[in-house]
Amino acid sequence: MGGSTESKPWMCGPKDGRWHHVLGQVVRNSSGIRQLLLYRQAVDQQEEEPVEVDVMATVIGQVVDVRCSKCGRVRTWVPGEEALRQLIESVKRNRSVHG
Repeated sequence: MGGSTESKPWMCGPKDGRWHHVLGQVVRNSSGIRQLLLYRQAVDQQEEEPVEVDVMATVIGQVVDVRCSKCGRVRTWVPGEEALRQLIESVKRNRSVHG
């Protein structure tokens, strides 16, 4: 399964019916697994000047309580089915190699 260059913003949550703060980007790695490129600081989409982002982590597994640095809202990143399937396969391979 090939990776895709498409990315989707991962937002903190709606405020007044609109999504403003980008916490990171959801992308697929070369194995087709969804992963989160988590920003150190949230980005406000309404700012006039684009800001430079600093990716502090690449996340595949679950992360609880990601807090928006702009508004304080909290979200949880949950891995996709394909990531869980890959983890199970990895554990099975590891068990067969190490007995």
